Amino acid sequence: MFPRTTLQRAVAATVTAGLAAALTLAVGPTTTAHAASLSTAWRNGAFSENVAGIVGRSDVVIGRANTADTQYLPLGNGTLGVAAWSAGGFTAQLNRSDTMPDRKSPGQVQIPGLAAMTSAPDFTATLDIYDGVLRESGGGMTAKVWVASNKDELVVDVTGADPAAAQTATVHLWSGRTPTAAASGGTGTLAETWVDNTALGSSGRTFGSLAAITAGGKDVAASVVDPTSVQVRFKPHPDGSFRVVVGAPHWTGGDAATTASHLLRSDATTPKASLLRAQTGHWNSFWNSTGLMEISSADGSGAYMENLRTLYLYSEAASMGGEYGGSQAGVADMFNFDQDHQDWYPAGFWLWNLRAEIATNMSSGNFAENIPTFDMYLKDLPAIESWTSAQMGGKPGACVPETMRFNGNGWYSGGTGNASCSLAASPDYNAETITSGAEIALWTWQQYLDTKSLPFLQRYYPLMKQSATFLLAYQSVGSDGFLHATANAHETQWNVSDPTTDLAADAALFPATVAAAELLHKDAGLVTELKKAQAEIEPYARTDAATHTQLLTPADDAAGTDVISDSYQPAAALNNGENIGLEPVWPYGLIGDDSSLTALATRTYTSRPNNGGDWSMDAVDAARLGLADQVRTDLVSITERYQAYMAGTSSAFGGAPGDEPYLEQSATVGTALNEALATDYDGTLRFAPAWPSDWNVSGTVYVQNGSKVDVQVQNGTLTTAALVAGKTGPMTVRNPWAGKSGHAVKVVNGSNGALVTGPTTATTFTLPVRAGTSYLIEDTAAPTTGYPFARVTGTAATTAKHLGPVQIGIDPPVRAASLAASFDNVGITADDNTDVGNYDGSQASYSQTALDDAGAAPGAKVSSSGVDFTMPEVAAGSPDNTVANGQIITFSGSGSTLGFLISGDYGSATGTGTLAYTDGTTQSYTLTAPDWFSTDPPAGGAVAVNSAYQNRPGNTSYQHSADIFSATVPVDPGKTLASVTLPAVGALAAGNPALHVWALSLG
Repeated sequence: MFPRTTLQRAVAATVTAGLAAALTLAVGPTTTAHAASLSTAWRNGAFSENVAGIVGRSDVVIGRANTADTQYLPLGNGTLGVAAWSAGGFTAQLNRSDTMPDRKSPGQVQIPGLAAMTSAPDFTATLDIYDGVLRESGGGMTAKVWVASNKDELVVDVTGADPAAAQTATVHLWSGRTPTAAASGGTGTLAETWVDNTALGSSGRTFGSLAAITAGGKDVAASVVDPTSVQVRFKPHPDGSFRVVVGAPHWTGGDAATTASHLLRSDATTPKASLLRAQTGHWNSFWNSTGLMEISSADGSGAYMENLRTLYLYSEAASMGGEYGGSQAGVADMFNFDQDHQDWYPAGFWLWNLRAEIATNMSSGNFAENIPTFDMYLKDLPAIESWTSAQMGGKPGACVPETMRFNGNGWYSGGTGNASCSLAASPDYNAETITSGAEIALWTWQQYLDTKSLPFLQRYYPLMKQSATFLLAYQSVGSDGFLHATANAHETQWNVSDPTTDLAADAALFPATVAAAELLHKDAGLVTELKKAQAEIEPYARTDAATHTQLLTPADDAAGTDVISDSYQPAAALNNGENIGLEPVWPYGLIGDDSSLTALATRTYTSRPNNGGDWSMDAVDAARLGLADQVRTDLVSITERYQAYMAGTSSAFGGAPGDEPYLEQSATVGTALNEALATDYDGTLRFAPAWPSDWNVSGTVYVQNGSKVDVQVQNGTLTTAALVAGKTGPMTVRNPWAGKSGHAVKVVNGSNGALVTGPTTATTFTLPVRAGTSYLIEDTAAPTTGYPFARVTGTAATTAKHLGPVQIGIDPPVRAASLAASFDNVGITADDNTDVGNYDGSQASYSQTALDDAGAAPGAKVSSSGVDFTMPEVAAGSPDNTVANGQIITFSGSGSTLGFLISGDYGSATGTGTLAYTDGTTQSYTLTAPDWFSTDPPAGGAVAVNSAYQNRPGNTSYQHSADIFSATVPVDPGKTLASVTLPAVGALAAGNPALHVWALSLG
C-alpha cells in the first residue's frame, strides 16, 4: 500500500474572483456610532462566557437509532477510546493506542437487551460533550454511557428495564485473534499478548489487550461463550436498573483476573452519582480551560464550523493521553469501529497528517494533548539517529522519517519499499523527505514560545539540535554560495534539486535552534554554524502560474505572474497532490500578510495546483495571508466534500463514510478558525486578521508568552479585542483600524479602564504588558467600554445540524402512511422533459419510454424474486421513489417474505432497517441495491427491470442500460407487520451511494 496522501483526489485550482476585496481587513467598518445590536462580553477584567452553554451547542443529537457502525458516537479518556452505536441493541468497540504494532482492538461489547430502548419509536440520544456522557432514552428506558475519566473502563448505566427479564452483556473478539477467555464469579476476561518481532524494524517488545466485563444487577454470573467471547448474565434490580462495566487497561501479560478485579473494583455497584461526579468534574474542567468559539452566520455555515471545531477538541481530549498519540496519520484510530482493520500503516506516524492537530491543540490552549506525540519522538531520538546514520550516508543528527515506525525507524509496513529517510529506497514517496525532523522540532519550539516553559524547552531541545545538525550535514555550499541538496519536495516531487520544503525548513529551524541553544547556554559550536548557514539559504524557486513548469527567478516577481515552485526542478514528475509552494506560509510561518513575499505567496495560493484533500491546508494558508473570504469558502467546500461521519469526522476520500473515520479535516477547521481570529506567528499580535465579515464570533485563542486573547466580531465590527498577558515585557500589536480615517487605537487596562498607551494611528505599536494583567485594544471612534455588556452564552443542541450535503447527528425519522407518501425523488422522466429528473443528484434519470418498453409502465405489475410488485403509478417527472434514509413506512399485512423493488446510484448501496410487528416485536434486515448501471443482481435477489437507456438533461439520452432490482427478506408468517423502517443509507448527493425504494410487497 502506498502512503495515503498519494491517493487523495487532485482537483484543479480555480482563480477566485474578487481577490483584492478579500485582502481588505474583514472587521471594523468606518461607522462612529455603536449599532444597537453590538455588545461586548468583557466586564471587570474578564471575558464572560457560559461555558456549558457554548460547548453544548456542539452536542451530537440523534433522532433515531444509529444502527450502522459508521454512525458511531465517540467516547474516551485519552487512553481508552470507544465507538458506540445501536446495532443489536447496543454495540461498542474498545480501542487503545498502545496495542502495537497493529493497534488491535481489545474487543467489541454488545448488550442486546437495550434493543427495547433503541428500537422504540421514541428513541433519541445526545452525546453531551460538556460532561463526556452519551445519554439515550426510548421505550421507557434510559442509558447513560461514558468512558471513566480516571480509569480505563466503559460504563453503561441503564434504568427502566423489565426487572423479570434476563439480560446479557458480551465482549468478543473475532477470527484471527487468539485470546485466553476466562470467567470467574461475575467477571469475564479476554486476554491476549503478542510480540512485535515479525516485521522489519520490529521493537521486540511484548504488547497485548485485555477486556474485562462485569455487571451490576441480580444473580450476576460470567461464562465463557466460545474461545473469543465471554458473557455476563444477570437480571436488573427490582427498580429496573442495571449497569455493565467493561475495563480495557494497558496490558502486556500477567494475571488477567487479578488485574480485572483491581481495575473494576466495586464500580458495578457504586452509586451512579459518585461515578459521574468524577466524570463531569474532569470534562467540565477541561472545557473551562479551553479556548472556545461561538460563531453564527445567516446561512448557518459559521455555526457548523464552530461545531466541527468543538467536536475536534472533544475528540482530541478523548484520545490523546496514552504512550502513543491517539492518531497516527490524521485517522481517528481511537474511535475505530471496524474490528482490527486499520488504514495505512498503523505502526507508523505520519507527521504531515498530524500537523493541524498539533497546531489546533496549541492555539486552543490544550498543550497537554501534544505531549504524547512530542514524547514519542524524543524517546525514539537515539533510534532515529542510528537510522539516519545507517540510511542517509552516515550523516550525523536526526532525519526523522515522515512515516516513522513507533520505535524510531523508517521501514514502511514491514518491508523495504517506501522507507522514509532512506537513500537506498529513493526515489519514492518519502525516501528523501528530510524535513519532518525540522517540523516536529519547530512544533516543540512553538509550544515553548506559547507556554514559555523553560523546563519544556530543556526537555525537547535535543529534537531541535539533532534535526538542525542533520540538515546542516545533508546540504553543502555550492559555487554560488548557497546551500544545496537533492531531496524530496515531500511526497510530490522526488529526488529533485533544492525543494521548497528544505529551504523553508532551513529558514525556520536554524534561527529557532540558535535562539533555543542560547537560552539554554548550549552548543556554542552549533550556534556558530547555524548563524553562518542562515546567510547561505537559497531564495525559493519560482515558476510560472500558468503551467508550473518553467524555472523562474526572484527577478520575475515584478511581472506578477510567477509563483513559488515546488523545487528548482518545476517540471519534474508530480507524484502527489500537495501545494508545496505554500509550505513557507504554513506551517513554517515565513510569509505572512505583510511580508515582502506576500504578493508572491498570494499568487501561489490563488494558482495552487491542488484544491482538496481532507487534510487540505487551503483555509489555513488563506488565514495567514489575510484572505478572509477564502477562509470561509475553503472551509465550507472542504467540509462539504469530506466530512462523512455524523460525529464530525471525515472520510479520506470524500463522499460516503469509509472504513475508518479521520480527524484531520476537523483539525484543519480548528487551525484555520484560530488563525483567522487571532495570531502572532511572527511576534506581532493580530486581532481578526482574516475573519469572514459575515460570520459573527466570540472566541478565545492562545498566543505566545503564555497569553490569550478574547475577540468578538459582530456584524463585521471588531467589538472586543482583549489580551490577558502571560509574561511581563513589550508586545508588538497590529492596529486593527490602521488606515481608517477618523479611527485610532488605544489600549486601556482591562480591569479599571486606565489608559495604557495611545491613541495612535500607527500600523503596529508596542504595548508594555505585565503578567496577569488584562488589556483592551480599543477603537477610539467606538471603544469597547462603550458597548453594552452581554455575556457569551448558548443553548445545548436539540437537533441535528446540516451544511449542504453533510450533517452532524441524525434527524428523526420521516413517518409516512405509505411508501408512496414518502416519495421524495424524481427518478423517471419523459424523453422530451428530462430536466426535471434527478435520480442520482447529477440530474440523470430513468427513461419512461425505456421502462414502458421493458414492461414497467406506471402501475404495471412486475414479478421478481417470487413477489409481485406494482410500479409507482405516477406520471413521469413526479416523485416516484424514496431515497432510503430511515423513513418509517406504515405497512400492514402478513406473509412469509417482504419484497423490495430497489436500485442504487453512485455505486452499490447497503443499509440495515427494521420491521415492526403489531405485537411490539421487531426484526432487523439488511438490503443491498446494486448501482442502476449494473446488470448483476444483489445476493439472493434478481434483476426486476432492465431498461435500454437513460435520460440526461437537455432532453438527451445516454446509451446504457438502467436496471431496477428485487430483494427479499423473510418475515414471521405468524405475525402481522405494522411498519417498515427503511435503511438509513443517507440523503441524495452526487458522488455518494444512495439506495432507492420503488415498491414494497408481501409474498
